[in-house]
Formats: sequence, structure tokens, C-alpha cells
Amino acid sequence: MNEEVLFNLKNSLGIITLNRPDRLNALTYNMVKFISRHLDDWENNDLVKAVLIEGAGDRAFCAGGDVVNLRKKVLSEGGPPTELSRNFFYDEYLLNYKINKYKKPFIALIDGVTMGGGVGVSMHGSHVIATEKTMFAMPETAIGLFPDVGGGWLLAQLPLSVGLWLALTGDRLKAYDLLKIGLANFYLNSNKTNDLKNSLINSETLNKENVSKIINQFSSKPENDSTIEKNEDILKRVFENETIEKIFETLLMLKNDGVDFAVHLEKELQLKSPTSLKITMQQILNAKDMSLEEDLIMEYRMVQKCQSSGDFYEGVRAMLVDKDRKPKWQPKSLSKVDNNYVNDFFEPLGEKDLKIN
Repeated sequence: MNEEVLFNLKNSLGIITLNRPDRLNALTYNMVKFISRHLDDWENNDLVKAVLIEGAGDRAFCAGGDVVNLRKKVLSEGGPPTELSRNFFYDEYLLNYKINKYKKPFIALIDGVTMGGGVGVSMHGSHVIATEKTMFAMPETAIGLFPDVGGGWLLAQLPLSVGLWLALTGDRLKAYDLLKIGLANFYLNSNKTNDLKNSLINSETLNKENVSKIINQFSSKPENDSTIEKNEDILKRVFENETIEKIFETLLMLKNDGVDFAVHLEKELQLKSPTSLKITMQQILNAKDMSLEEDLIMEYRMVQKCQSSGDFYEGVRAMLVDKDRKPKWQPKSLSKVDNNYVNDFFEPLGEKDLKIN
């Protein structure tokens, strides 16, 4: 059986390859633990000067956490909650933080689908390289969750209209827009990736400055297919509102004015968990004034609540297991998701809170 994640040290470059191409390199709990362990070892190894993470196959870097497998195991164990439902996210969030604070260059080659958990093991790094195959999304509200793995913090650093749009709708971005908003900082054509890796492997110096110089030798400009530039005014009008209800009111007005993008946005939002929409909006607003550490502690509280009383397992069933695309959200309407219910997702967990450092 093939290993789920591969680790190779070539000269002074440590290479992590997510190795589940048939599952779009979705992360399992074992993958999270192995990556974390190797990053610790390589950070303390003077022979290792930089780390590169990539995905196997030609379709995806990483489509997220393997929530289908997680749901199956947790339910078979009589949960949630179970030890797995607590530990999977606990250790994943610690890994995201570790990547953000890594002392050596951490190079993420996001050549393909990059969603959810894939964002967490790439975009917290020092060098994020997109290609023409890159497709980014944080689609968690469709499965009764919220942008986690520190993704909420990344989105909260963007202009509010862009961050909330991506967080609430799960809309997809390509390389041009990722560079524009800073979620990626380099671009190259996918046919240059092997040349880039060989150049990194053969380099005698792999500090952050030199890594940037090497990447720039292979970089080019992506095609301008910007969704953001095309719809900037609409995004501001819609997502600078103070509540989800006002967002829907604005969309209705724009739709009545014949704005096609408003039709798309309303359709997407109507498919999402009402609870997820409300808690995600609160999460992004909170995270704007938080450090990544504070955000991850908040996200861990939220994800545990989403498992115990939220829509997460039902969302995974409807969208990814049975694929009937007919989730039975509880509550099923925004009007039933009041402030007290929302606030409960942010309550401290006491001794079970995420502890960083």
C-alpha cells in the first residue's frame, strides 16, 4: 500500500509530498501527525535549510481534510465527541501554527485544487507558489462548518468585502486573484515546477531571500481572469453589511436590478447552513483583531461545537457521502439562529481548549 505522505531529503531541501492523488490528497489524521513530526525533526536538523510541500498527481495540491473518513470513524465510535473528533482538529491546528512560525523557508507549491485543510498546510508558509492549475476555495459553510485551519484568520486580513465573500460563499479563486490579495506570493507555469525543484535542490544557499530569488527565475505573470476586479463594487455593497440578513436584502435589490453576480451570490448563500453563515460572519469580524494564535483557539472552540450540536456531520453526509445535496440543517432558517445560539460556539472549553506553546 502506498504511503499517504512521502518525505525526502534532497541535499538541503526537505520535500513533503501529499500522496493520495485518488482522494485529491485529502489529509488524514496520520498525515497531520507525520508532517508535524518531520517538520520538528527538520527544523532541528542543521543539514535541512528549507522545506517544500507539494501534492501528488496532476489535479490537486490538497482538497482539504478527509472529513468523510473522519465522520465515518467518529460515528462508528459512538460520537461525536470522541478522542478522534477532538484530536484531529487539535493537532491539525497546531500544525498550521507550526508552519506559520517555521524558522526555515517553507515553500508551498499549490499546483491544483487547494481547499480547506490544504490551505492550512500551505498558505501559512513563507513562500506560496500558484500555477495556472491553482484553484483556491474555503467551502466549509456548505458542509456545516466555517473556514478553519487558520483560514478564517487569513481571510480576515483581507478587505472585509473580499474576506467575507470568500468565507461565506466558498467561491473559488485562481492565481491572478490570489496574487492580487496576497494569499499567494509567486506564480509560475506548472511545466516549470520540476525545474524549480531541481534548482532549489542544487542551491548551496536556501535562506528566505535566496529562495525568493530562485523562484523568481522561473516566475511569470498569470492571465488576468480576475473575479474580484470585475465585481469589486458589488462585493463592497453586499459584504460590508453588518448582518447576514442585510446581506440577503442587498442581494435581493441587486438581483431585481438585473445584476447577474448577485443572482450567483444569493444562490450560493441559500445552499449554506444558516448556522455556519452566522458563526462564520462573527468569526471573520473577531479574527480581524486577533493574532493567528488567538484565532486558532477560537476556531477550535467553534469546531468542537460544530461537531457536538452543529450541522457538520449532516453537511458531510449530504454533500460528500450520500451526495443527495439535501442537507437537513438545524435550525433550517436564519431567523432561528439567534445571538445566544451563535455566542455559544465561541465559549471557552476550559481544560479542553487548544493550547499553543
